[in-house]
Amino acid sequence: MTALVKVKIWSSFLLIILVGGMLCACGSPAPEVTKEGELSTYQLEIDLLGAKNTFLVDIQGRLKTNVELSSADGKISLSLKEGTIVLDKDGGPLQTIHVAIDPNQPPPPEAAYIVGAVYDLTPQGATFDPPLKLTISYDPSELSQGMREGDIYIACYEDNKWDKVLYKQVDTENHKITTQIDHLVRYAILAPQKSTELPPQPSPQPDLTSIPLGQALSSGKPTLAEFGSSTCIPCKQMKPILEELAVEYKDSLNIVIVEIYEHKDLANQYQIMAIPTQILFDSSGQEITKHIGFWSKAEIIAQLKEMGIK
Repeated sequence: MTALVKVKIWSSFLLIILVGGMLCACGSPAPEVTKEGELSTYQLEIDLLGAKNTFLVDIQGRLKTNVELSSADGKISLSLKEGTIVLDKDGGPLQTIHVAIDPNQPPPPEAAYIVGAVYDLTPQGATFDPPLKLTISYDPSELSQGMREGDIYIACYEDNKWDKVLYKQVDTENHKITTQIDHLVRYAILAPQKSTELPPQPSPQPDLTSIPLGQALSSGKPTLAEFGSSTCIPCKQMKPILEELAVEYKDSLNIVIVEIYEHKDLANQYQIMAIPTQILFDSSGQEITKHIGFWSKAEIIAQLKEMGIK
């Protein structure tokens, strides 16, 4: 083989390497492979109303970066923190999230109406720990006359019924509402219907998640604080009990719900190992007792009487 032929072959080989390197550099993040040839990271593709983005998750489904995505029209956003565990229905690393507008809206629940679009989030069975933050924008002109923006909420549609998502943050200045979700189904903003035929509504329950724990502990009154999450079942069961107690003991006891995913510093400070966990503090802010799991109203009242709280 002549020297000229060798040079041409070597040049072609270098060109292939360079082109291959350029293609790899310009594409999506490539999954990593172990020495045994198995994937150690996977690609998670998020299709948000047609806009696709790719992120890496490890073999346990743990996100390797933060995710902050908004649709081109700015009407829906997703937010996941680095380290969030995203799994498919079989418990493997989640590899797709698809968000689309549902062309066939399900009927609204009784005494409520749908504001804007219904968003279909798939695949069903996917889970998120900690929960994914979902933000949906709304047009205030679509609200009925006299409706307060703070009264709207996000609900999920599954098993042929609407379910109100308990956690919400309404940004009335930018007309957005945010919630936390731990699985994928259809979601939409709902607003309560106003009707003179409806029976009188009970007084609104206190928003126990809006009370800062530090403020409660420094108020000079005893405090009952629950550390939990809006997505955990026993926490949901505890919420109406705590709301009833907040009304019945409004003059003698502070009651606070601490969302642990929003206040990880407090969860660490009070060594919260499971949810829900309830802690009773005396009037000086000193911890008196700690309870883990569902706590019945009768048992709480008995503990309050033992502390002299009436």
